[in-house]
Amino acid sequence: MFRPQDVPDGPSGSSHAGDPKGSETPAGGSAARILPRSQGGCGTVTQQLISILFVVGGCAVGVFLGYQWARRGLDALQSELSRLSMQLERSDVATREQMRVIGRMQGEQATVAGVIRQLPDVVRDLNRSDLESQAIPSLLFSMTQDIFQPEQILLYLVRNPGDDEEPADELYLRHHRGLGDPAAVRRVRVGEGKIGWVAEHKVEMLAEDWGNQTRTEGRFVSENHPALRLDMIGPLVHYGDAGAVLLGVLCVGLPRGATRPRDEKRLLQLITGLGSIALMNSRRVAELRAKANHDGLTGLLNKRHFMEELGKLIHKAEIENQPVGIFIFDIDHFKKYNDTNGHLQGDDLLKTMAKLVTRNLKGGDLASRYGGEEFLIAMPQTDKSGALAAAQRIQEAIASHPFPQRERQPLGKVTISGGVAVFPADGIDSGDLIRRADRSLYDAKRSGRNRVLPYRGVEIGDTASIQGSQPVATGAGPATDR
Repeated sequence: MFRPQDVPDGPSGSSHAGDPKGSETPAGGSAARILPRSQGGCGTVTQQLISILFVVGGCAVGVFLGYQWARRGLDALQSELSRLSMQLERSDVATREQMRVIGRMQGEQATVAGVIRQLPDVVRDLNRSDLESQAIPSLLFSMTQDIFQPEQILLYLVRNPGDDEEPADELYLRHHRGLGDPAAVRRVRVGEGKIGWVAEHKVEMLAEDWGNQTRTEGRFVSENHPALRLDMIGPLVHYGDAGAVLLGVLCVGLPRGATRPRDEKRLLQLITGLGSIALMNSRRVAELRAKANHDGLTGLLNKRHFMEELGKLIHKAEIENQPVGIFIFDIDHFKKYNDTNGHLQGDDLLKTMAKLVTRNLKGGDLASRYGGEEFLIAMPQTDKSGALAAAQRIQEAIASHPFPQRERQPLGKVTISGGVAVFPADGIDSGDLIRRADRSLYDAKRSGRNRVLPYRGVEIGDTASIQGSQPVATGAGPATDR
């Protein structure tokens, strides 16, 4: 290490120690004294630089750390904002779903309230003993409209009991709403298309059910017609001793995008069930009335009901100033036919006779089995010539019919004798008309039978006519050989 005392003296080699002037001029001595101060100043500057570097570095680190902290905070803030946004979106979706559910529940509540409000009136109307079958579709359509608000309603029914002209394996469009020309869809065979499938299987089907092949037993079921809206199809079925009996099919077409009740299938079953009950009640009442008002053997009106209807016809004819023709006849020698062939053959003859009479009547005419082998016919809006022509047509149809064992009758065939009277010329009430027609019947008997005669009235002073025109008792007494 360099030290000041190691510096040599000047040229004389003498030492300046202790020289009082040595501190003023020697250059070597001055440099030796300055050098330590220069080294001390450099250290101070270095320390200052280091301090500055430390400060700058600390600031840089602080800035970096602050940036990182700020960045992390910004990322956390963005993440929180994203989370809040998603939560808000989910909340908005949930709110809309809740509003939709609330709206649907309110709609369903209104539907149920409407059903509850209407159901007692519908049940009362459908359960009336005097309900006509023609009124049932309107009641069902009214209930369907209130519940579903549909755009289209169709009601198909199978043939009515006893209607042999319509096969039982076909459905007939009896009532419709919201359908244009029904000609193309008026008949549907059981098993044909979706309507026929429901009729065949007797189960309710909604629009979405057709895509489930487990419901259709793996079959693709086609549409019946493009004009039909078949969103809901339900069968009308009666469950009796003979099992499930198909009565018809109800089809409902809903508006596009309409809100559908949650229990729409159950509501459809309610409507079809009530419809089935109403149809069966109506048919049973009609059957009971028919049994009460018709003769059990021939199917013609019985005497009691015929007299009620004849009174109505005469009253109407009196108001409208129209004639009413009466034709009464009985079978010639019916007692002999019974005695020769037996009463079973006699009953068959009466049945066939009733069919021949019915075939030869015009619309609005009434025919009855008046008693025993006696028949009575009323012909509204028919004068005497028209009534006589109709009576003779019936008489000829019977005389020409090949009844069994007819050749064993006295005239070689089954014949009738009858009389004709007309309101108001021959009587102003049903009793007068029947008595005077019956007098003409006995005139036909006395004239040789197998003929029909009109009532001619009684000429003043004609005693024979008066004696021959006395009232003759008629009714359901024992058959006589007339």
